[in-house]
Amino acid sequence: MIRFTLIFLIITSTILPQQKNIIYLSWNEVIDKTLSDNLSIKSKQLDYDAQNLEVWRAYSNFLPTVNYQGIGSYNIELPTIVFMGQKFTMGTKYVFQHSIDATLPIFTGGSRFFNVKVQNLLKKSLSEELKGKEEDAVLQTLQAYYGIILAEELSKSSKEAVEVAESNLRQVEFFYEEGSATQLDLQRAQAQYYSTLPLSESAESNRILSYQTLKMLLDIDLADSLVVMDSLSTKDFLSEIKSLGLDELKMSSFENRSELKAINYKFDATDESEYFSIASFLPTISLSANLQHQAFSDENNIQWKDFVRSKTVTLIASWPLFEGGRRFIDYQLAQIRTDQMRLLKHQTEVQLNVEVEQNYFKYSEAVKNLKSLKEAMNQSKESLRLSNLLYAEGMSTQLDVLNAQLLYNNSRVQYLQGIYNYNIIQLQLLKSIGKLNTIWN
Repeated sequence: MIRFTLIFLIITSTILPQQKNIIYLSWNEVIDKTLSDNLSIKSKQLDYDAQNLEVWRAYSNFLPTVNYQGIGSYNIELPTIVFMGQKFTMGTKYVFQHSIDATLPIFTGGSRFFNVKVQNLLKKSLSEELKGKEEDAVLQTLQAYYGIILAEELSKSSKEAVEVAESNLRQVEFFYEEGSATQLDLQRAQAQYYSTLPLSESAESNRILSYQTLKMLLDIDLADSLVVMDSLSTKDFLSEIKSLGLDELKMSSFENRSELKAINYKFDATDESEYFSIASFLPTISLSANLQHQAFSDENNIQWKDFVRSKTVTLIASWPLFEGGRRFIDYQLAQIRTDQMRLLKHQTEVQLNVEVEQNYFKYSEAVKNLKSLKEAMNQSKESLRLSNLLYAEGMSTQLDVLNAQLLYNNSRVQYLQGIYNYNIIQLQLLKSIGKLNTIWN
């Protein structure tokens, strides 16, 4: 029965189609789903939560530690001494002990205070890294989202190119049969048609893969279906930022970039770590209290009245005078880490500066190119229309028609790519100045 049930379940799971979900997405919904479901954001959130616990751990060092200890001993052989010719056995066969120890560090050279400051700075750094990860993930998913729209348009354009090439081939075949077209015209039309087929297949494959890429970024089951609600049109993400100059954009980058804020917090943390290493040169003072109950007996039937209570309070001062130079090495290593963070901070500032410049000039270029690409597409479309009419009237050659087709296909693809670049470079410019979150906040 068990085997039959397992076989039935396996057969039904393979034969019956799996339930697929249809998910409708606009660019706003893509952002919301990224912030809630993206795996890299979730992983960085866990890092932040772990660091928050490290902060609480640092505060816990100010609290006393309390330990309980219970001991039961069975002495197999008791010590025997000889005094004035007589033997004396010391101790008892059984020893029972219960004790509670409490220790409170009073002074640790300031290491606890510096540790709290370091952990809080690292927490702030991870908070900024989490914001940066959100911006990275949103930019990546929006690129994939608009990549889907672009892939859809390119696939549609390639199919139209195949239809146009096929229509032209049918027309040339008709003229060839009537004797008004040459063998060379027919071969050119055939070559043009068959050259568009691989491009169409490639565009269709890219369209399918673009959907899978977005599903992966949004942690969506690859078997589900996505329906994109937007079309490939120009978006205005910059609004009032378009009026800012390059110097103002750079200033905004230094003020708002989460990467730079995270580096600054890490630099402060490494700087505080130097004081943390200096604290190891100072003495430590702690207060210890002990409550202990002991019972000694030659029998194992011990009662509570057999226990003897004792209380002690101890003040402990410890000052390590020499440890082989390890503390000096720790201090030097802390200084080296601070110097490394200073260099990393400077490197990050330079990189952000260059990134803002690159995106600023790319945006200016995209704005100018988009107008030219649109005009070129319109002109090439009109040229194709005229070429077909003139060829039908016998006033132009087949080579003119083929060139017009190629020019129109290329100009349309470039225009679609120009729209995609125009939208994406705006998002990249917003991220480079630390204001990408304005499109969802």
